[in-house]
Amino acid sequence: MNYEKDLNEKQFEAVTTSFPNVRIIAGAGSGKTRVLTYRIAYLISELHVLPWKILAITFTNKVANEMKNRVIKMIPECEKDLTIKTFHSFAALFLRKEIYQIGFPTSFTILDEEDQTKLVKDIVAAMGFKRGDKIVGKALNYIGSQKLHERYPEDINIIKELFEDEKLCLEIYTRYEEEKTKQMSLDFDDLLLKTIYILENYPTTRVKWQERIDHILIDEFQDTNDVEYKLVKLLSKPSTCHYVVGDPDQTIYTWRGANQDIILNLNKDYLDMETIILNRNYRSTEKILDSANKLIAYNKLRVKKDLYTENEAGKPIIVHHAPSSRSEAEYVTREINRLVQVEGYSYKDIAILYRSNYITMDFETALTKSRIPYKIFGGTKFYQRREIKDVLAYFHLITNTKDDISFERIINVPRRGIGDTTINIIKEEAKANNMSMYDYIATLDNEITHSDMPRKALNSLKMMITVIEKTREEINKNEEVFSKLLEDMIWSFGYKEYLLKEDDGDERVENVKALFQDIRHYLQANPESTFDEYLQNIALLSAQDELLDGEYVTLMTVHTAKGLEYPVVFVVRMNAGVFPHVRSFAENGFKGLEEERRLAYVAMTRAKSLLYLTYASDYSYVLGGNLLPSQFLKESGNEVVKKEEYNPFRSNKRQTSFHFDDGPNLSFDLDAPIKQDFSTPTNDVDEWKVGDICIHKTFGEGTVISLEGDDIIKVNFKDHGVKTIMGNHPSVSKGGYKA
Repeated sequence: MNYEKDLNEKQFEAVTTSFPNVRIIAGAGSGKTRVLTYRIAYLISELHVLPWKILAITFTNKVANEMKNRVIKMIPECEKDLTIKTFHSFAALFLRKEIYQIGFPTSFTILDEEDQTKLVKDIVAAMGFKRGDKIVGKALNYIGSQKLHERYPEDINIIKELFEDEKLCLEIYTRYEEEKTKQMSLDFDDLLLKTIYILENYPTTRVKWQERIDHILIDEFQDTNDVEYKLVKLLSKPSTCHYVVGDPDQTIYTWRGANQDIILNLNKDYLDMETIILNRNYRSTEKILDSANKLIAYNKLRVKKDLYTENEAGKPIIVHHAPSSRSEAEYVTREINRLVQVEGYSYKDIAILYRSNYITMDFETALTKSRIPYKIFGGTKFYQRREIKDVLAYFHLITNTKDDISFERIINVPRRGIGDTTINIIKEEAKANNMSMYDYIATLDNEITHSDMPRKALNSLKMMITVIEKTREEINKNEEVFSKLLEDMIWSFGYKEYLLKEDDGDERVENVKALFQDIRHYLQANPESTFDEYLQNIALLSAQDELLDGEYVTLMTVHTAKGLEYPVVFVVRMNAGVFPHVRSFAENGFKGLEEERRLAYVAMTRAKSLLYLTYASDYSYVLGGNLLPSQFLKESGNEVVKKEEYNPFRSNKRQTSFHFDDGPNLSFDLDAPIKQDFSTPTNDVDEWKVGDICIHKTFGEGTVISLEGDDIIKVNFKDHGVKTIMGNHPSVSKGGYKA
């Protein structure tokens, strides 16, 4: 390999540096994955580091697999010895080997978000609440927050509640942990926390793993949280070399614990650290990059760098204002048709990015109407579909009979004539015997002589368990063909016939077949992997991991788009309160605004050739007011034409645009650009205000008590009470103003 020929000057410096600890500040599109890949290859080929002495951590499984394949292509002989994982998949690997030390079986089940939610709902229902009560969401947030700070229930002592229901949340958290332990299950946070616990409390194990690892390389280091960083430190001995790559300008996950200070202050933790800045962008045109640079320059919490590109100048960024949300979506659809039919782009070249999931409805409608194929990523994932979760529940019971969540999911799938009363009997009797539901059913007629369960239900469940037990035995005998054994087991339950009774049954059956195909592909790619490892792999998948090439337009949130690129990108609904999000500044001040700006920077730098920024101007029921242009348009140099147009429902107050000079000192721009386009009322009423007298041909006289937007007013009529009516309707007229 000719490293100097394959890399630019800065990349070559980053790959070949002799410093033991290195911080690479890699701007958007600067080839950070290439640098990481070549660094691993350089360590092995030039510095003669043994491959199994290297641990590389990436942000998604998809990137981990891509990096591993690239390294193997350069150094084929290291294929079996490379460890390139996400933090969670590394922790899962560690725990499969070491968790026995804390009395936990290595066959534990990993709970995903849906499983967690179901478990919490079961707990609150047992406590007398409804499964849909707000306490479910509050408890889930509480559990996640506590684990982010490494606190289990026994570590928490509430003297005075910090928020309403904190003690209730702690009780739910306590029961949640008890139930997980009974079911031999771990959630995602547990993977990291249990790994840390073992490394902290078992010195022999810690030294064993520290001696195994000489080099730790971490991708997307700006999104590392405190728990992950603690894990890195525990895996490190004094001589361990650290090589981190990241961009503080792309820190967009602080809401789930990412700590930007870790990468910004890393040179204080490692005094012998070298910092190298990769500032040549290979992805975007000059105009796109210049605009993104202008935007991010407004942020103060960053490592200053000036990204440049030697790509062509490219076409100007297109800013489109639409009078309504629907017309914005229709414009995007028309442009996509033109790009494909006239300019020769493919649907797969195009991505529509947005700040929040609720925005997609208008765009889905417009795309469907124009018969443009599209896929949404970051929404319902393949492995979260009902039929896939059903099949996976059966799979989990093969490896973990203590998994009550999985057992309860499939106890009556397909139909076995088992109602809620019978399920409650099983739960109570299993609990009384201190057993899981599966194990309890399995022992009936053997050790346990009496049960109130209906005989028909018992026989049906015993037959199901017999099939599962037989499948486990066959897999243990001949694990390399477990894909066929699993398929036979699922169909033997009559699951295909069960699905085909539904309107979309054919599609659901195809999804299940796709799962079996996925298992075969996994076995082909990982011939030495076990069934446990396959289940672990799919439990750790992220939204990006499901991205596949196909002839369709891609729709996703900006968060999901992190690390991806497309020839054409539409960043839509660039409106104040939407992007930047209204809650971000309200809850976190200028730091929240900076994160929103980083998010916009990430969105813009996904584009290679063409970038569209669009916004609407109609009334938003989500925001409770009229949509105004995002300040990010002006900050990125994409000036919005300032034009005051009449809006009968907008207050006279100007838009406030947030900036700051130095640190938290906020200033306000009262001249933020505004462009509105509203149709003329049909009853000659120019404007309604609260307190106006409204005269209606049917309801008579009333007083306007609120303005709802989109020409809608709420009126308290003397003889007919409060009515919500159209303010521009011909039957309505203004009778004056009531002080």
